[in-house]
Amino acid sequence: MAASTMGFLPPTFAVLSLERDPLTIPDILGWQGVRYYLLSVGALTSLALLLWFFSRGWRQVSRMTPGTRAAFLLLTLLSLPMIGLDLFSLARISRPLWPNYNPDDITGFMIAFTRPAWLDNLLAASAFASILAVALPFLINLPRLSGQRIFAIAKLSFKEAIRKRVLYAFTGLLLILLFGSWFIPAKSSDQLRTYVTVVFWAMTVILLMVSALLASFGIPGDIKSQSLFLIVTKPVERVEILLGRLLGYMSLLSLVLLVLSGAGLLYILRGVSPEAAEESLKARAPVYGRLRYENTSSSTQGDNVGREWEYRGYISGSQGASTPQPKAIWEFASLPAALANRARVTAEFTFDIYRTTKGYENQGVGIGMVFTTRNHDPEKMRVERESRERQGKPPLSTEELAGLFGYFQPSSSITFYDFSTGSTDLPGALFANALEGDSKAPPLIVTVTCKESTQYVGMARYDFYLREDDTGSGADAVRFSWNFLKGSMGLWLRILLVTTISLVLSTYLSGVVSLLVALFVFMLGQFQEFLVSLVLGRVSGGGPLENFSRLITNEVAGKQLENTALNNVLMNTDRMLREALAGMLNFLPEVKSLSYTEYVSNGFSIGGEDLVSNTIRTCAYLLPWLLLGYHLLREREVAGPT
Repeated sequence: MAASTMGFLPPTFAVLSLERDPLTIPDILGWQGVRYYLLSVGALTSLALLLWFFSRGWRQVSRMTPGTRAAFLLLTLLSLPMIGLDLFSLARISRPLWPNYNPDDITGFMIAFTRPAWLDNLLAASAFASILAVALPFLINLPRLSGQRIFAIAKLSFKEAIRKRVLYAFTGLLLILLFGSWFIPAKSSDQLRTYVTVVFWAMTVILLMVSALLASFGIPGDIKSQSLFLIVTKPVERVEILLGRLLGYMSLLSLVLLVLSGAGLLYILRGVSPEAAEESLKARAPVYGRLRYENTSSSTQGDNVGREWEYRGYISGSQGASTPQPKAIWEFASLPAALANRARVTAEFTFDIYRTTKGYENQGVGIGMVFTTRNHDPEKMRVERESRERQGKPPLSTEELAGLFGYFQPSSSITFYDFSTGSTDLPGALFANALEGDSKAPPLIVTVTCKESTQYVGMARYDFYLREDDTGSGADAVRFSWNFLKGSMGLWLRILLVTTISLVLSTYLSGVVSLLVALFVFMLGQFQEFLVSLVLGRVSGGGPLENFSRLITNEVAGKQLENTALNNVLMNTDRMLREALAGMLNFLPEVKSLSYTEYVSNGFSIGGEDLVSNTIRTCAYLLPWLLLGYHLLREREVAGPT
C-alpha cells in the first residue's frame, strides 16, 4: 500500500512523469489529426510524383488504359498545389543564405508559413489527391489479391524463419531470468520496478534485433537463391509476396512475444517479495485533473526555482499575512460515477521538494489540502456550524461536511517526502455531492498549499490523481498481469514497425543495408527529443559541424567562435542542416510513446484509449511504407507472369 502521510513511515515510489497528455481517439481521427497526416504523407507522395515524371513516368502514362490514364492525370493535376508547397519548403532549406535570416525561426517542413484554414484544407485535399495518384496502381490491382495465396506465402515464411534457428536467440532471455536475482536489489521500493524494467529491456533488444534480421534478409535471400524468380512466374501479385512475408514474420514474432511475456510475468510474480508485492504490485487507474496556480509568477507554470527540467512548477509557503498564499489547484472536469458508491476513495500524490534551508533529517514537508465540490457554499456551512455551536450540538463530522456541504479537509496534517508517493482517504459522500447538479463548474476542486515558509513544493499535472480502482484489496496480481500484457502490446507495435520498414527496404536494397537503414530510422524516432533540441539550437556548442570544429581546435562549447570565413561556412551549413532536419521530424516514427515500461514498473494502468490510439497511429504510419514497398517490388527487374 502507499505510505501513510499522517506519520513517518517508509515511503513508496511511484513517479509517472508524462510530458504529453495520453492520446485520445479524437486526437488521431479528428480533422486536425487527419489533416496533419494527409499533409505529411502528401508531401512525400507529391514529391515522388514529380520525380517520377522527370525520370521515365511520362512514358508509362502513355501505356495506361484510357480510363486509368484519365484518372491518373486528373489526380496529378489536383496534386499541383501540394507539389508547389514541396518546392517552396525545399527552397527554405537554403534560408540561412538569405538576407535578414533569423536563426531562431525554425518552422519545419509543411509549416513553412502561416496559412489560413481554407488554404490548409485546400492543401489537404491536394495531398489526398497525390496519395490516390500514387496508390492508383495498387487500388486497380486490389481485386486480384488472393487471401489464400497470401496465407500460403505467410505459412512458408513462418516455416523458413523457424528453420533459420532464430528462436535460439531467445535463449539469451533465459540467462536473465535464471540469474536476474544476482543483480536485482532486494529493496522493496525498487524491486518490482527493476524486475519489470529488466524483463522488458531484454525482450525489446532480442525481439527487435531478430525481427530486423528476419525481415531484412528474407526477400534478398529469395533473390539470391532464385526462389523468388520461381514465385513471380506464377499468377501471384508481387504485393502478395510482401504481405505474405509480413504476415508470416509477425505471426512467429507475436507467438514468441506471447510466450516470453508469459515467462517474464511468471518470473516477476514468483520472484517479487510479499512486501514488495503489497507495496508495488498494482495497476493504478488514475483520474487526473487540470492544474493551475494562484498567487505565483505564472498561472500555468507556477514559480521557477531554477531547476533545468521545467516539468514541475513550484509553490512556496506563506510569506506573511500581507502576502497572498500561493496555491496549486486541480480541477476535475469529470468524475467516474462509481466513486460515489464507495465508503472511501484514495487520492495519491508525488511531489518534489526544493529546500531553501536544510531542515531536519528524515523529515518531510507539511502541506495543506482542501477538497471542495461545485455545490460547496462556504456561507451556508459557516451558518450551520455556528448554529450547532449555539445549540450545544456536536460539530459535524468530516463525512457529514463532505456529504452536506461538499467540503473535506483532512483532520491531521499531511506530511510528504521528496518524490515518494503519499496518499489520503476521501469520504465517498464527497463524490456523491460532487456529482449532484448539472452546472458547468468542475465537480471537484483540490487546493494544495505549502505550510513551511522556507520550502518550495513542486508539482505537475500528473503528480496528483484519484484512484478509480479499489485500493482496499491489497496487491492486485490479476490487474497487474493484465497491465503487463498491455505493456507487451506496445512492444508488439515496435516489432511491427521495425519488421515492416526492414521488409520494405529489403525489396530494393541488400539485406545488410536494409538492416542498417531500418535500425537508423528506428533510432532517430527513439531520440526525437534530442533532434528537436538540435533543430531549436538548444544543444551546447551549436550544430554537428560546429561541434566537430570545436573538438578539432579544442574550443570550449560556450565560447563564441571567431568570425572567420571557415567558421561562417560551418555555422551556415549547420543552420541548413537544422532546416532539413526540421522537415525530417514530420516523417519519423513515434517510437518513445510506444514504450509502456514506465507505466507497468510504477504500477499505473495503461489507458485503453491511449493504446488504441497508438495502434491506429502506428498502422497509419506504416501504410505509406507498404505502398512504397509495393512500387519498389513492382519495379524490380525480375521475371514475372505475362
